[in-house]
Amino acid sequence: MEGLEEIEQHFDSRAARYHNPVTDFMGARELRVIRRFVPAGSRVLDYGCGTGRTSLDHMRRGCDVTAYDLSREMLAIAEWRATAEGHAAEFTFDEGALEGRTWPLVTCIGVLDYYPDPLPLLRTLRDHLEPGGVLVVTYPNALSPLGWAYALGSRMFTYPSNLRTPGAARRAAAETGLRVTALRHAAPQLPPLGHTLVLAMEHA
Repeated sequence: MEGLEEIEQHFDSRAARYHNPVTDFMGARELRVIRRFVPAGSRVLDYGCGTGRTSLDHMRRGCDVTAYDLSREMLAIAEWRATAEGHAAEFTFDEGALEGRTWPLVTCIGVLDYYPDPLPLLRTLRDHLEPGGVLVVTYPNALSPLGWAYALGSRMFTYPSNLRTPGAARRAAAETGLRVTALRHAAPQLPPLGHTLVLAMEHA
């Protein structure tokens, strides 16, 4: 996908300082919503795991996790954190290691933010989803003042993020052969003001 090398380099450079009070605060509130779609003990692909916030939350709830990220530096931190807590999981930065494999549950949290066109990544995620499985993704909410504040900050200080309205998120899903089965707001859990859109999808 176009721009992946730039994204990889950016997050490699940010890995050591990725955690901060703001991202931890927002991430904890997103996880409260995401957990509803991830039953304990699930077999999960966490695509774009970063430094492991979502992957670790899955592991703490007994899930069998495959954690993928294109940033080797971010992935190394995620693996170190999991090992420090005594968890075992599959960690990989090689997308070829995922080729031809499917999971009953796929999570992709805080990743689509960085793709101006979400369709190629959604197609990749769809192809890793078993028939009858659930895909959980997030977007910053274009209807939320908090979402716009986040987008402005990302352009000034980190890497430009791309907001979506609920309607745009549903249309992108439909264009890639997915059907949205649930849409929730997080941080706060207050539609339409929540900073984050959390969508559960399945094959259409």
